[in-house]
Amino acid sequence: MPERATRPALSFEVIPPRTAAAHRALPALIETIGGYRPDYVAITSSPTSGWSQGTADFVSALAADPRLRPLAHLTCTGAPRPLLEAWIDHFVAAGVRGFLAIRGDLPPGVRAPQPGHLRHADELVSLIRTAEARQAARFCAGRLAVGVAAYPGGHPESPDRDFDIDVLLAKQRTGADFALTQLFFDPRDYADLVRRARLAGVTLPIIPGIFPLTSPRRLERMGRLAGLRPPPQLARALAAAPTPAAQRDIGLAATAALARAVLAAGAPGLHLYTFNDAEVTGELLDRLDLAPAAPAAALRPI
Repeated sequence: MPERATRPALSFEVIPPRTAAAHRALPALIETIGGYRPDYVAITSSPTSGWSQGTADFVSALAADPRLRPLAHLTCTGAPRPLLEAWIDHFVAAGVRGFLAIRGDLPPGVRAPQPGHLRHADELVSLIRTAEARQAARFCAGRLAVGVAAYPGGHPESPDRDFDIDVLLAKQRTGADFALTQLFFDPRDYADLVRRARLAGVTLPIIPGIFPLTSPRRLERMGRLAGLRPPPQLARALAAAPTPAAQRDIGLAATAALARAVLAAGAPGLHLYTFNDAEVTGELLDRLDLAPAAPAAALRPI
């Protein structure tokens, strides 16, 4: 049986390079993740990366690699609706067949999206589906894949976790195909999210996002951005580690344990946030006993 049929779904998030050093490091990352023939590669977008042109150029480059299936991030906060429509069309013309639709972070001190911007991710899902209908001739009766975000630890702005489930259900109703989770530290939070989502009628796959937490600084920063308190035991262990290499070893061990736990709880796959670090990404995959894919020529029909 082909290897892709037996392993869990596997995908990665990468960041468009912003510096000369990041550009130099990119080939090693592409070779690392390309060797696993991932189900897709999500490409982030943000104002600091030149969310429109910078992301578009990077997505177009990845789309030319037959091992990679780019999934373009789109954010409600990234641009007003007409520009979002234009970039969806641009990505589709470049060969992109998948999007991750998220609201995006509001600027500091801002409480609501700017005038002319979409307010919520379900509106962005609907916009993508409208673009899909407009360009149906490109898809050979297929359709665009649309992912959305889910929050095992709760969205920082949400009044409660039941509200998060209602939001996820609304995204499904407007056409989302799957959900990728944001940061969580406890596998029980992921399992509880899935359980409550299923009870509410959410049927789309909920894929856990796995963040390599390899330094005290990253642990603190990611926890702060997600509105979550980092595990005290892990925070102490990372802080006490004598070298960066020791910190990385401790962090990767904890990250791999979390990934194994959610797979054991029934997760359909893993979405790995690479931070564009080929070495850390490769080591995490090794710890999870996930081998690179066999070359296409070596695969045989069933």
